Amino acid sequence: MDFTFRQLEIFRAVVVAGSITKASHRISLSQPSISQQLAKLEESLGVQLINRNRTGSISLTPAGDFWYRAAQDLSERMQTILQEHDQTFRTSNMELKLGITPALRGTFLTAVARIAQEEASFHRFELVYDLNSNLLVEQLRMHRVNFAVFAAEALSEDAGSFAVANLFVDTIVWAVPASVSDDDLRLALDPARHSQALHPLLRHYVEIDPSVPTRSASNEWYRLHLPQAAPSFRAPTFASSIEFVADGLATCHISRSLVPNLSQNVLQNVKLFQVDGFERHIVLAMRKHFLSHPTYARIFQRIVDFCHDDYGPAMQAQMIRPLSDLETRLRVA
Repeated sequence: MDFTFRQLEIFRAVVVAGSITKASHRISLSQPSISQQLAKLEESLGVQLINRNRTGSISLTPAGDFWYRAAQDLSERMQTILQEHDQTFRTSNMELKLGITPALRGTFLTAVARIAQEEASFHRFELVYDLNSNLLVEQLRMHRVNFAVFAAEALSEDAGSFAVANLFVDTIVWAVPASVSDDDLRLALDPARHSQALHPLLRHYVEIDPSVPTRSASNEWYRLHLPQAAPSFRAPTFASSIEFVADGLATCHISRSLVPNLSQNVLQNVKLFQVDGFERHIVLAMRKHFLSHPTYARIFQRIVDFCHDDYGPAMQAQMIRPLSDLETRLRVA
């Protein structure tokens, strides 16, 4: 197909204006020129895009409706790309647009914001949240963010377009109200337990939003280990899930990467246990052309260093006990 972005823009202008005559005034192009460009576009695509009525107004064919929506999308993407180009190569003001999951709000987020602010060319820091890694990769592909933190497996098709660095390995943690004793937990994990003896708080758990990739694994864990527990609560994020636990309402699963961001008040009111069998490698990615910009390249490396030197160790430093420890003591008893 041999057509131009300009032809799509002309087609879009005609649709928005409602007629070739009105579009001619809006885009300062003669009616014959517009008609000629539309004809070339239709010839290239092999379809008719608009119906011309006797009154001069136009209506879209099914193909025209498809290409109008495509033209809108391409126009918006082009504007974003041009803004990114100007920001990266034509101005001295640096904007960092960071895409993360809500689990990284807090210590991680403020550290990255501080790294950006310390740059002499700092202009603005913008935060974009999404609930899973696939959505964050799409934000990066669409140029809506220039940095993103997500699970490595989400980036596959066009990985060569990005600079990627490993940050840390994330795992799943079981959060339990601190008021539940270890003896109650051991009893709950005993396959021969009786439902009457189960601690009331262990009968409820917080189910995570369906878009979060660990949801199915979490529900399966509860079916295997606490089959009498019900998803009595639902929350969109790990951060909101653990609030139910800290208030003594239920148990839940969270990502280990959330733990350094939790307040002391929350940490004092929960017990945390490592759940084996689920690991994800978390990476930092940005579009590869940013490596040619010293400021962005420096920020990229500083975020990686922060995770290796501070954030990763902080994830390990918290009091998170192995769940197998309870099960081992149960077998010994």
